[in-house]
Amino acid sequence: MKDAAVGITHETGSDPMTIIRNLRKHPEKLMEMIPDFYALYTDIVTDEYSRSQLDKVVETLRKNADKGITTLFHCTAGKDRTGIASMALLKSYGVGNEDIVRDYMRTNRNAFWPTIKKCLGVALLTRKWTLVKAAYRSFMADRKLIETAIENYESH
Repeated sequence: MKDAAVGITHETGSDPMTIIRNLRKHPEKLMEMIPDFYALYTDIVTDEYSRSQLDKVVETLRKNADKGITTLFHCTAGKDRTGIASMALLKSYGVGNEDIVRDYMRTNRNAFWPTIKKCLGVALLTRKWTLVKAAYRSFMADRKLIETAIENYESH
């Protein structure tokens, strides 16, 4: 690897509030940018490139753990790629699905207030309730999403 980062997906990420500010005049474009999360959670564990990258992440995390090295891993919102990487790591250690789902849902403890701030920003900048609801769903963990990832991870 050229640097210490191992990426799972092709995206480069961006600050959500910067996106919102840039799209203030065309809020409808924000909805176009929100992915189909079920497809995302499926693709990360089944797409050939993404799965190979996910496997590298898990391998790196396990090697570091074996050496006593603590490793931080994260993504833009801290729930999608991070949640899937956590799921794959926990699966590699034999952790059960319900414990993985419970771990993933803990994301909401830390995501709630930052998400409320983002939603308030969306409301003030766009005045569109549909965008506020979409932003909320985008930043909060959803049990069905990680269950979709687990199912597809196990079957792939």
